[in-house]
Amino acid sequence: MMNDPNPASRFEDYYMNLMQIRANVVDANTQIVEVARAGGKTEGVFGPRIIKVAKEMPGELAFLVHKTYTALFTNIWPNIQAYFSRPIHGGKRTMLAYGIDYIVGESKIPSHFRLPRYPVAFPRHSILFRNGFHLQLVSSDQPESVAGRSGIHAFIEEMKHQKGEKLKTRLFPSLRGSSAEIRQCQYYQGITGVSDTARVDLGEDNWFEEYEKNVNPDLIEEIATVSLHVNDSLIKIHKAEALTAEEKNPVILERLRIETEKEKRTLALWQPRLADMRRNATYYIRASSFVNKDILGQKFFKTQLDSLDPDEFLTAICAVRKKAVVNRFFANYIPKKHQFTDSYKYESIMRMDLKEHFRMTAFYQKYYNPHEELLLGYDPGNFSSLVVAQQHKGGAELRILKEFTCYTPAQQPELAKAFFEFYGSDVKNKTIKLYYDRAGNKKKEDFAQITTDAKILKRELESYGFSVELMNEGQRTVYHWQQFKLLALLFGEMSNALPSVRVDENECPNLCSSIMLSPRKYIDGKIELDKTSERKVPLKYQAGLTTQLPSALIYLLHGLYYERMPTEFSSIPDDLPDNLLG
Repeated sequence: MMNDPNPASRFEDYYMNLMQIRANVVDANTQIVEVARAGGKTEGVFGPRIIKVAKEMPGELAFLVHKTYTALFTNIWPNIQAYFSRPIHGGKRTMLAYGIDYIVGESKIPSHFRLPRYPVAFPRHSILFRNGFHLQLVSSDQPESVAGRSGIHAFIEEMKHQKGEKLKTRLFPSLRGSSAEIRQCQYYQGITGVSDTARVDLGEDNWFEEYEKNVNPDLIEEIATVSLHVNDSLIKIHKAEALTAEEKNPVILERLRIETEKEKRTLALWQPRLADMRRNATYYIRASSFVNKDILGQKFFKTQLDSLDPDEFLTAICAVRKKAVVNRFFANYIPKKHQFTDSYKYESIMRMDLKEHFRMTAFYQKYYNPHEELLLGYDPGNFSSLVVAQQHKGGAELRILKEFTCYTPAQQPELAKAFFEFYGSDVKNKTIKLYYDRAGNKKKEDFAQITTDAKILKRELESYGFSVELMNEGQRTVYHWQQFKLLALLFGEMSNALPSVRVDENECPNLCSSIMLSPRKYIDGKIELDKTSERKVPLKYQAGLTTQLPSALIYLLHGLYYERMPTEFSSIPDDLPDNLLG
């Protein structure tokens, strides 16, 4: 995208692993990349693809899509910009220079930039390139932001976190309309999507896997063959032009001219055919982290194997697809029903631009009421978990708004500080009700320690000006089978005496995933929460993979609602079928 007078500077040595090479050689209209952790998706697939589409479609609009604007602001765009800023030519310059090759979040367009075909509708949330191509940020939880817009390509990050149905019905229909010339481009109405392997057992959406069925292997093989020949001609032209710039001998110059003309004729013949094949192709890549083994090294895989539980290692590193589990302690919990994604006050977030530093606080939470008390569920220990909730609709609804975790050596002071940094600046009602463990399988000394931990957290929170009431003091012992029955009723929504419970999918991601991984077991014929994962999974990985956060939620729900359980449900049998009540 830069105008460089020196032909030799157009090429740069750049290592790519096999997955990245295949993605760039095939370069199909719809390109879906399912690659495990540290496989090189951004720097090897997503970043290069953005530049290619931008170069081929000057003046056009494309969409940069993630589940939420907060992720686009704080994670996705910074990673892409870091790729643009990669040093090249021995560190003499960056691949793309800000203000010269692109601008971000600005309404004033530099004089050397080409104007887009249509005016930029949302300058604050757009990336504009010097040839007029621009990317508009779109969150799939706010798909109406593309209403009336006409884009030519969609770049989708972390596909497993998107709701496929929303993309198909709201975003994809906006990939339409353009000039006749642009409609001939191989990227027109295409999709570039990258993601780790989805874990459906955690409630992640594997909608993108259906594109695997659309791949025509014969067409992909033809594309790869022609693409490599075209690439070979480009390299020969590049080398000839580099030599021509330095050569003085007229005989050699003539030979180089003839060779260059020959390769240009080859390109003129095959590049249009290659573009036509790519325009009608879907390419699905699936790869494990081992595709990047030469860069990551043996120690990376040894560390991951030692750190992750087997299921997580198989999915996150080996890209093995795992299906949903059974025998869940949260038997009637259904992610699509009990999780919500309309988490934020977008009228406030949309006032910000990409140049500003964004820090998520309770101020931006749609369902947080600063005038109402906060309800906290707390599970202390070497790994501490805290869930925050508020009641709505006169107590008929409970919204789980936020999760907090920490692990040794961090303890209650760090947990309280994180809580204050999120809720402290906006809170008007500083009343907190704190619920913690009263399970019946605890030893006497364990009960004493839990009470002590709760009192320490109370002290730390009160040092920030909150008023904390410990809700479990004097409460009778509660058993797992009683908790199980309450959860079954709550999430089964079988009693008008109990509220509907909804969990914020965006601000409680680890709680949402770990609920789906919380199994039940039977001890002496009684149901218990199987906490084996808390002993097997290393502390730093426990948030989304163990029963820690679900336990904090259980303590909160039981403390709030157990007394409301209808008496007729006290005789619910403990040997219920898998994931069913009654």
